[in-house]
Amino acid sequence: MLLPTRLTAPAKINLNLHIEGVRADGFHELDTLFLKLHAPADILSVSPLDEKAGLVLDCDIPGLAPEKNIIRKAWDAYAQSTGFRPGLHVAVEKRIPQGMGLGGGSSDAGAMLRHLNSLAGSRALGREALIELGASLGADVPFFLIDAPAARAAGIGERLTPADVDLSGFTLLLACPPVHVNTAWAYAEWDRRNPAPQALTTPYLDNKSPGSESGPVLHNDFEDIVFRAFPQLRQIKESLLAAGAAGAAMSGSGAGIFALYRQRGTVDDSASLLEAEGIPFYIHTY
Repeated sequence: MLLPTRLTAPAKINLNLHIEGVRADGFHELDTLFLKLHAPADILSVSPLDEKAGLVLDCDIPGLAPEKNIIRKAWDAYAQSTGFRPGLHVAVEKRIPQGMGLGGGSSDAGAMLRHLNSLAGSRALGREALIELGASLGADVPFFLIDAPAARAAGIGERLTPADVDLSGFTLLLACPPVHVNTAWAYAEWDRRNPAPQALTTPYLDNKSPGSESGPVLHNDFEDIVFRAFPQLRQIKESLLAAGAAGAAMSGSGAGIFALYRQRGTVDDSASLLEAEGIPFYIHTY
């Protein structure tokens, strides 16, 4: 008998993000370094139902129809791929803000797929098949299907290599300003400014980890585009750097801004600045 289960869906940031170009199918080739964060994180409370009930989904996002939720899409895709259709009630507590580039929806889908796969028995998918299914739902989903805390991703995000990211001695601050950046808009704007696919001529990730003596290697190709449309995000990044951050960058297509610090006192200074502006933030110590 299935028992109620509480699933945690963590956020992610992109320590680096380079858009290599646009494929013939319209998807973008990426080269990025993902890092999972334990906060913020969505919570999925899963309870068994009669098999005939299918998936009953409750989500606390106003205006989002359940049938459009990526958790529903994940359940449907898994059922179609495997024939496994368990009756489940899923209540979602959204803690990862939308439009931040933190992968909240993708993480929810990954948590749902992993849970379904753990229940499917002989119908469970292998690692590669599960990742392929996740990629069909979204470019960031495959990262949430692997156990590694960090990974370098290529392709549309489905070609993953676990990465050893050493942030020892650093404190990470993540700012979540009240700005919503639409991912589809960001990619469309990048396409408009880059009409021809671009090849990666020099590696944007060097052989040194973000925790090396040379300092963090942080980069995001979306920043120029997004900062032009949302100058307040540039101001946040610059204020964090001015307060003593060793490095700072935007995550994904925005609007989340993260910074790495060597001195805890400078983290507190930045936190005070954000608090005065009413900007939510999260602090991670490594």
